[in-house]
Amino acid sequence: MKTVLCIATAMLVTGNAMGQVANGNYSLYDAVLQGPTNIDYVTLRTGGSTTMGYYALPDPVYHPNYTAVGLWALTAGFTWDWTILPAMTINKPGAANYAEIVYTATGNYAVTVREHAPAAMGGCFDATPTEMNVTVVAPPVATITTADPAQACGDQLAMPVAMTFTEAVPVAFAGYAFAVSEVVDNIDAADALIGNVSTNNTFLDFTTAAKLKTPALTGAVSPYGYSFNTSALVVAGGMRTRYTYTAIKASDAPPAAANGVISAISQKSDYVAHAGGADYLTYAFTDNQIVIIVNPTPATGPIYYIPNGFNY
Repeated sequence: MKTVLCIATAMLVTGNAMGQVANGNYSLYDAVLQGPTNIDYVTLRTGGSTTMGYYALPDPVYHPNYTAVGLWALTAGFTWDWTILPAMTINKPGAANYAEIVYTATGNYAVTVREHAPAAMGGCFDATPTEMNVTVVAPPVATITTADPAQACGDQLAMPVAMTFTEAVPVAFAGYAFAVSEVVDNIDAADALIGNVSTNNTFLDFTTAAKLKTPALTGAVSPYGYSFNTSALVVAGGMRTRYTYTAIKASDAPPAAANGVISAISQKSDYVAHAGGADYLTYAFTDNQIVIIVNPTPATGPIYYIPNGFNY
């Protein structure tokens, strides 16, 4: 019987693999065992390495108890031979059919695994190992591309603000968690703060559970685009008013995380490093802010003159 690879999906897919691997967060990579076309995308984490875990489905003839009822028991003595090219470190910290690969560079990788019976059962091994394609990509880059506009006079309509998300993954897997805060302040002629009008830290909030994705995310390939509208740009209280929009982390991002974006692929890639996906890294925005100032229209006062009766 052939072996089937399963891969961690870090909460992107849940439950699909029940009855195939001991952890329901893992799902079938590809039913095609040689020459598969699917790709496992992995983010190279900050710090220079990402560890991903994989199970291989055991031969049911040799492992009849590898079921939920059988508590995922493996027959003793069997090994699974994992390889990867270009070479990366492969660790075997858990079950015999489980491996963790430590990726230290972006690029394309070919992974194989074959089941190997113990000598007591003839030492047979699968002559056609199961194959998997892995592509390790750089972390996502998000930026506000609309420049600060020239100062305006009087109330203005809401303004569109453009953003881009650069990540070398297909649009089907492009999803981004982040928020945008809105701070409205009154300022003086030297741009110094007079007082805050309002603050909204979740003016936009794409959470890790409800990421920005197509169709709101536009484009067929990276860099992907997105545009949001500001509030109506009103001169508040008759004074100079500054609207500041800042890209920050999503409201449900880890409390200790810095402001930045989390992608669907980067969140998945943190599965092993952060306790099954309970915690994950954010990646800094390259330009995270736009500032818009609206000014009250000057009210022209009366003219003063030397009165006709000055020397009368």
